Amino acid sequence: MITSIKREFNLFPNIVGIVTTDDLAVITTADYFSSQAVEVELLNNGVWQWENEDIVLIYYATAQIGWFTYDASTDAFVSVAANGGLSNTLPSGDIFVGNSSNVATAVTMSGDATISNTGALTIGAGAITGSKIAANAVDYANLALDVAASVTVALTAAQINGMYATPVQLIAAPGAGKLIVIDSILWDVAFVSAQYAAGGAIAAQYGNTIHGAGPAASGTLAAATLNAVAASSFLGESGSSAVLDVTKTASLNTAVYISNATAAFTTGDSTVNLYVRYRIVTPA
Repeated sequence: MITSIKREFNLFPNIVGIVTTDDLAVITTADYFSSQAVEVELLNNGVWQWENEDIVLIYYATAQIGWFTYDASTDAFVSVAANGGLSNTLPSGDIFVGNSSNVATAVTMSGDATISNTGALTIGAGAITGSKIAANAVDYANLALDVAASVTVALTAAQINGMYATPVQLIAAPGAGKLIVIDSILWDVAFVSAQYAAGGAIAAQYGNTIHGAGPAASGTLAAATLNAVAASSFLGESGSSAVLDVTKTASLNTAVYISNATAAFTTGDSTVNLYVRYRIVTPA
């Protein structure tokens, strides 16, 4: 409880002297000063008014004394830092961050993560998205873990017509002892004016083998399906779970490409965005 309060006007800044029976934890707790309103009004013979230039010298429990400022936003006292240092008081759960004036300021962590007054950091639900993870940055200890990464690959019409002889890389080699496992491939076809013709079954494969002859890394998309597209459309290829049959030497630390069998596609002029969902696993 505050037992004495007085402002000295003959100095600058003004010094407010306070004596309280409360300890440091209490006087720096939000709404502390308003909880003392009755006592302060009696001691002051009226409602207390804080001045911008007030600095507060407080004698508090147990037999401690120190300099403080009054924080109107929290209605509590904030310890004044020693010369060149930080205050030894900080609101529960806050951290010091340099503000736009290069002054260390107490703020509450927010956004993708929060922090408790015990130091426990909590990442917000959905905060970690694919765009925040570098390609091939996530390793998995075994195939049972099913956390997908993703990549978007833009294909020009020239690449689609030419991928029979020139496969296009989808995912770079992941590193020694690691395997790329495709979960799905979504084709987002932006139709222009001419349909594709000819061609053959399209699939992702391990390695840069022409004519779609590499070990399959995904299910196939029939040439007839692509050739039938006459308006902007979505097409899909299944993942590797039903087709995977490859030696370790041909698949570990091997990039994944897309190609097609039988013959080159012709005449088409549409572009495609491929949305590839995949995992990188490290088999035991």
